[in-house]
Amino acid sequence: MINSLAVSILLLAFFASVSFNGFFRSIAKKKNFLIDIPDKSRKFHFRATPLTGGLGIFFGILISAILIGGLTDANYSLDLSNKGFFENTQLNERPVSKNFEVDNKNYELSLNKTSDNKISVEINSNENLSGQLSNNIDIVPLSNQKFKAILPNGDEKIYLVESDKVIEVTRSDEAIDIFSPKNTDNINLNNFSVSLYLCALLIMVFMIFDDFLSIRPIIRLSFQFFISGLMIAMSGEYISNVGNLLGTGDISLGVLSIPFTIFCVVGIMNAFNMIDGLNGICAALALIPITYLTVLGNFSYGLLIPIGAILGFLAYNLGYFGKKRRVFLGDSGSNMLGFAVAFVCIEYSQNINHSSYINPVTALWLVSIPLVDCIAVMTSRALNGIMPFRPGREHLHHRLLSFGIKPKKILIIIIFLSLFFSFLGFIIELIYPDKEYISFYSFCFLSFLYYFLSKNSIKANV
Repeated sequence: MINSLAVSILLLAFFASVSFNGFFRSIAKKKNFLIDIPDKSRKFHFRATPLTGGLGIFFGILISAILIGGLTDANYSLDLSNKGFFENTQLNERPVSKNFEVDNKNYELSLNKTSDNKISVEINSNENLSGQLSNNIDIVPLSNQKFKAILPNGDEKIYLVESDKVIEVTRSDEAIDIFSPKNTDNINLNNFSVSLYLCALLIMVFMIFDDFLSIRPIIRLSFQFFISGLMIAMSGEYISNVGNLLGTGDISLGVLSIPFTIFCVVGIMNAFNMIDGLNGICAALALIPITYLTVLGNFSYGLLIPIGAILGFLAYNLGYFGKKRRVFLGDSGSNMLGFAVAFVCIEYSQNINHSSYINPVTALWLVSIPLVDCIAVMTSRALNGIMPFRPGREHLHHRLLSFGIKPKKILIIIIFLSLFFSFLGFIIELIYPDKEYISFYSFCFLSFLYYFLSKNSIKANV
């Protein structure tokens, strides 16, 4: 349920984004830097417009994340010890046992690191509680580092694992990752969130040069591969299991995990970049999966930040501050949003103990519109002997424009379609949680149907 703090964070991120979008827009106009000039071939705006929306979103998110501490009395800590930056040698080498006390009862906690880098937790007590014969305690994993212990007397305790320490947490005194689905007063910035911020900054810097100098596609593609690999190395997050896609059991990728993850992330980055051809589309399509995961996570404070920041950008981009004050995402903004969406989906689809866990195939439904459109367009271009990454007028919004539909109506149509397919993926997972092949085959059918129905129209514009 949305509370006053959640609303405050949304408003903070919104106005921070609005402020930074206005700030960077004014600099671009004064310095005549990062300005998109309209033409009659591909672009549909009529005024020279700054390409600073990505900068506004990024700094809106960054400053909001810092200011959350002032709103929540949060104590920020930096923990890079679980995976990625540093390996936890205690968990790598041997199980870790920790004795601790709860309500004057002695417990022993045992930690083991599994082959897929997850932490298994066992808790035992050497004495009977409340006269019960069983010494077992039910363990409910909430994330890789957090679990709930249900004691034999019915009491529930929540614990956070930090390296080899076990910390009891409460609703008023809780330490958890900023991207966690749980509301928190104490925020633990782990390697995933730190890595995401650093890589997003690198994307912004590199792609600003692309917006300014129009870097060659092969160089841009090489950078996308590099930044995806860097994020994996820093965060330790990648696609290791794609689920039961074929009906033959879970498919573990093994040595192909990292190459496959890089391929997927680069694909999503380009899909979001290519669909960014009309006001609001790219940002709205990034907003939907983040909002979906936020709702699943009981309104995560961390994920509320990018939601507010993107909404702040959309206020400028859609002309709510005046048509003459618009800003565009630019390649820097669209690539950053695609990158962030890709890794947030990886984070929420690979950790089966995550309280907001989704099946890997469900993540495809969350990005279905940009992904399916990108695949269809690039396939048509390749079959017609044209460079797949060449700019063109073959995308879904271009074809809707050719029917005489106004841009704002197109935005509404595409948002509705994205919401519908995201909801469809959720329903399929809800009905068939262990039959992921049903969802996968349905997605493949949708992709082939879209390509079949649109291939002639795409070919005509190639």
